[in-house]
Amino acid sequence: MSDAQSTRWSSESRAVRVPAALTGFQPGEKRVSQARASPRDPESSPFLRPEVRELPRSIASLGMERTFARGAYLYRQGEPVTSVHYALAGRIRVFMSGIDGSDRDVAFAGPHTTLGEYGIFDDEPRYTSAIAVEDSRVLVIDRAAILSAGRADPEIFIELARRLAQKARLACMHIMYGGLPARVRVATLFVQLLNAYGTLEANNAARLSKSHRVEDFAHLVGVTRVTMSRELARFVEEGILMKIGREIIITDIAALPAVADTSGLVYVNT
Repeated sequence: MSDAQSTRWSSESRAVRVPAALTGFQPGEKRVSQARASPRDPESSPFLRPEVRELPRSIASLGMERTFARGAYLYRQGEPVTSVHYALAGRIRVFMSGIDGSDRDVAFAGPHTTLGEYGIFDDEPRYTSAIAVEDSRVLVIDRAAILSAGRADPEIFIELARRLAQKARLACMHIMYGGLPARVRVATLFVQLLNAYGTLEANNAARLSKSHRVEDFAHLVGVTRVTMSRELARFVEEGILMKIGREIIITDIAALPAVADTSGLVYVNT
């Protein structure tokens, strides 16, 4: 990166937030950037904010803690809903399977994230599957217990409604993603990962502290693995990214948001 780019980046406040509900990328101790609150600021957007609000004790006390080993399913699409899950530790992939056998990732859920709330209020089967991609500790909360407790304490239903509202907005953002060119989708995703997972290097590049498979990135933004690989290669050729195995290094911090900003999902505060 040039000195001019470095100076411009350090003199501007650029931030893009991604929710745990989408990627599970919990912000670390080092942030690449911070931004002031404003109506367009991702800090005020449920889609671009980690679900860091802890589950109230009135709900958590109803659950039983379980450990799911890497590769174990918490639940599968099409099953009847008997419980809600609340992640305590680890990382969980939430995805939908199409009739053609293809998968679309909905989220990589981290701590403080609830999964499967929709099934509490209707009798429809689960429309997603959830699988642990790391060893994970999860509270499993029985549906009947929640309904019984909620009748006595309406705040329980209000909290679940709040979480459902965030998921509904997340679904709208997935729809918005679908209308963007592949290059912009990929750039937007990596700006979000930069903010959530990026740690600055000595040369003012940024290293993502979590690694994912190419197909994971592809499923998140609704492109094929071939398309994702092509776009990654293009960013590498342009000197914006460096890819070493599954590790991603963002070598031009200023250029990536410039590509992604056309999506409307990127906030740049200068």
